[in-house]
Order: sequence, then C-alpha cells, then structure tokens
Amino acid sequence: MKQQGKKILSSLVVLIVLALVFEPLVRVNAATVKDQFSVSEGVTYTDIRLSDGSTKQAVRVLGVYLPNQYTHIDVGVPIALNALERTTSQARRNSTQGHSVVGAINASFFHLGTAMNLVSKDNKLIHAGEIFPGSDKYVNQPIAFGVNSSGKGIIDYYNIDMTYTHNGNTYDITSTNKLRYENETILYTSDFTSSYTDTNQYGREIVVTLPTKPTYEFGTTVTGQVSKVRAKGDTSKTAIPENGFVISGIGEGMEDLENIKEGDSISLSINVDSKWKESQFMLASGPLLVKDGKVSMTMDPNSPNARTRAPRTAVAISKSGDRVYYITVDGRQSGYSTGMSLREFANYLVDLGVDRALNLDGGGSTTMAVRYPGNQFATLANSPSDGYERAVSTTLLAISTAPPSTFTDVRYDFWAYDEIETLVGNGTISGYPDKTFRPNNAITRSQAAILLANQLNLDMSNVTNPGFKDVKTTDKYYKYIAAAENAGLLTGKGNGYFKQNDKLTRAEMAVLLQKAFEIPMADKGYYPDVKTTHWGYDYVNALAANNLATGFPDGTYRPDVSVTRAQFTAFLYRATEE
Repeated sequence: MKQQGKKILSSLVVLIVLALVFEPLVRVNAATVKDQFSVSEGVTYTDIRLSDGSTKQAVRVLGVYLPNQYTHIDVGVPIALNALERTTSQARRNSTQGHSVVGAINASFFHLGTAMNLVSKDNKLIHAGEIFPGSDKYVNQPIAFGVNSSGKGIIDYYNIDMTYTHNGNTYDITSTNKLRYENETILYTSDFTSSYTDTNQYGREIVVTLPTKPTYEFGTTVTGQVSKVRAKGDTSKTAIPENGFVISGIGEGMEDLENIKEGDSISLSINVDSKWKESQFMLASGPLLVKDGKVSMTMDPNSPNARTRAPRTAVAISKSGDRVYYITVDGRQSGYSTGMSLREFANYLVDLGVDRALNLDGGGSTTMAVRYPGNQFATLANSPSDGYERAVSTTLLAISTAPPSTFTDVRYDFWAYDEIETLVGNGTISGYPDKTFRPNNAITRSQAAILLANQLNLDMSNVTNPGFKDVKTTDKYYKYIAAAENAGLLTGKGNGYFKQNDKLTRAEMAVLLQKAFEIPMADKGYYPDVKTTHWGYDYVNALAANNLATGFPDGTYRPDVSVTRAQFTAFLYRATEE
C-alpha cells in the first residue's frame, strides 16, 4: 500500500498558472486536472484526480492571493463556541453585502462541540485550547496558522501566556472554556456557550466582575473585583457574568485560589509572542506537515492515526506568505478516492510546491465549499466520507469584497470586464432585462449606432432623416441611426438601404472608430489578410498604428468577420481613452 501511495505522489508535475495569479499556484499532473476556474478576484479553485490504476485520489485546492485588495481570509466560528455548524452554513452565515465567502474548509479539531485548540481573532483570544502530550497525537506542539499584522499567511509555533494576579502573587492559567481536569486552572468567559461553568464540586471557583464587558486582547491586563466564591463541596452552579469571568481550579489549581475572598481585586493578563502580536487571527492545529518546502512532521508517522489512509484537510502557505492554499483529499470511498496517510499527504503537499503546511481536522469532517460560477453562495465541492456534510467547530474562510458584476455573464475575470463596466456606468451601453450582457453575441449596425450616439453625445433632438428605405421615423432606433449618419459615421449599404439588423464587421467597426475619433491614418499595412484592395484597408491600419486594433493569434485581422458586443465595447473604450 505504501508503494502505491508513493507512486501516486511522485507523478510527473507541471505548472498551472491560473487567471490573475502572477506566479505558479500549484504543481499538479496536467492529465488529472478535472476542473479549474477563478472563483473571485484573487481566489482560484482546482479539482485534481490522481490514479496509479489501482488507487485513486480526489484532491481539491483553493488558492488565495492575499495582496489582492478585494481578497482576504478569516477564521469562522459557530454562533456559540461549544456548538457545531456545517462548513457551508458558516460560509453562508458570514456572507453579507460586499463581504462574500467564496470558499471555506473545515478547520481545527473539536471535542464535545468545542474547538480543542487555540482560536483568536483581531488580536483577541477566543479560546486557548490545549496541547496533548505524546507524538502519536495530532496536536502535540503549539503550532498555528493565521494572518499576521503585515497581512501575510503564517504557520509557526506560538507561546500563549495567561496569568492572574492576586495580592502581588501571579499564577498560571491552564486554558479557557473547556472541561476542567486534575491540577488545572481554567478561565471561563462569556464566549462559553453555557451560562454556567458546569464543573463539579471538587474544585474552587471565583467570579470576577468588571464595570464593562472585558475583551481578552493580547498584551493587555484587565482588573475586576471578586463578586462570588464557590468553595469546594458546594454543588451550586457558577454563573459566568457577561461583564466578567470565572477562574476555576482543581488540585494544584484550587490551592492557588484558596486565599481569595469576595471583594478582592484580581488582574487577568493574556499575552502571545511577538510574531503573533496584532495578528488578524490564529488557529492552532497539527501536526505540522511541511516546513521550508520539505516534509517535516511533528507527529509519529507510524502511529495509527498517521499511517491510516483517510480523508485529509490542510492549510498551506507560499514562502512569501502572500499565498494561502486550502487543500482537501477525499477518502474511504473505493473507486473514487482512497485517502492518504499523513506522510503521503505531506509528500503530496511538497509536490504541490507549498512552503509550509499544517494538518487540520480530517476524516468525516473533511469539507471544502466553493462558490461556483453563477452561484451566490459557496456550496459543497468535495465528497465527504459519511455521505453527508458533518457539522464542525471552526472553519477557514476565503472572502471577496469585490463589487458585484453588473451582469451575470460578465465576471470580473472576463477579458473586457473593465471596459464593459465603464461604458455601462456612463450610460453608453446596457444589458438585457434578464441581467445578461451577452458579450459574445454579434453587434448589429443599429446597436453600433446607439453606442456611438451615446458615447459621443450626438444631438438626437434635431436629426435630419437620412431617407433609408428600411428605417422608418417610427422605428425604435431611428434617432440613433439618423444622428450617426448625420455625423458622417454610418452610411447605407447600397440601393438606399441601411440594413440595421446586419451584423457589423470588423472592417466597418474600424471605419466608424476612425471617423468618430479622427484617428490618424497609417503609412503601412499591418495584417496579411487586409489587402490594399480591401475597402477598409486604411481604416483598419489606422487603428493598428495607434494601438487600438488587436488581431488574432495567427496575425490576421479578419476584416469581414462580425464584431461581438464585447469587442466593440472594448474598441470604443480604447478609442475614447486615447
């Protein structure tokens, strides 16, 4: 089985450069790319299938380019800290006007509905989590993924320091908002779902209140007054105040609390090491899989959980930290995707070209949501091993703040997006009632007249009838056609006919633009298929000489081919800008 996995992971790799990503995103076997597209500006999606004939894998990669002004990532948490919610539900709930979640994956491990590991947001601690002893455990070292104060993706070790001070003596706090075990001191805040600590009577608890609700920001200290003490043996429930916190200790932790009484002052301090200060968020997990572009596991690869082939989820970054990758591998589905061991997964991530990678919760929780073209919300993209999407604790979100497209069929990555949006904005062109632009439809002569009249602000109040046999004064576009003809931009097509529904050719477009904007004529030809004998020769070359005309990859102009709505819009925009 190991040899099969090695064969899959050592497949020949090639570079795929996705739209609007200015350096290689991921390296994959080109023959196995099932689907790829730009999800939003700065976010790309790739669906990869691997096979060695006997073992198949389904891999999905969501790439996020952080320097993009409309793109960022965030950590998602359920409505309540110790509740669970599906990844797609969290994505949808966090989508608002101008803040669209376009992709998401399940993130940290959870237990009894609560995130097991550290979560912070906006430099404020939400949950301290815990680290588990033993190299056979997933999270056995303090390692987190996040976005630092410089806006870079980071995967690195962290050091959280939580203490409380009473009468000049300072004591350590073990963790926050979790079950209390022997010799621990747990801090309970209003982020805890329950209104009570729900601890047993064998420990001691102190309730601390403040004038206002505290925020647990790294590098700060909050001070309050003890309003209640629950002694050992007391079976009453301890309520967590909205404007305060509870410190709960058992064993050694209880001993530290022995001398505290009602009315005493308690100071709470929370800090983190400098590389994580002012971070946008932190999310701890494990094990580390890749470091400096090489396999570097912080978990025993031969332990049962590591060597089992299963669905996997990871987050990875580029060396610069500018690019973040959400990666899933489906598993436990024979004939579709077997899943990977952690070492196989780490090897594959190295093949993808990432610099660092951190394992996230996997198995039946492995989930990727993506906003497919034309959809408003991100939907399930992978195939969970349970046959349905599990509810999870935390998620990682990819967010677009780009302004929505005016038309459903002209996305931000369409080659003429900016030109179309600009001319629509100034009233030159419009779309159809169904909110489409139909960019690849051929433009007609009457539509060209409308665009020219609008863009040039031609006078349509006192037009002279050109006398075209097929254009009545009662026709919908009569004034536009007459205004364009009166300005010397459009003429008939012989025998007194205008042919308003005929498709405009690329040569006719060149004539219109040259006349409308008085573009200087050229002194040479630019295209082999536009002969000197062609009636549009001078006009086509005028556009080419002034960098307004674009030919086809084979070097031709194709003067008698019809112009699309997008092409004419783009040419008109360029001519106006000149």
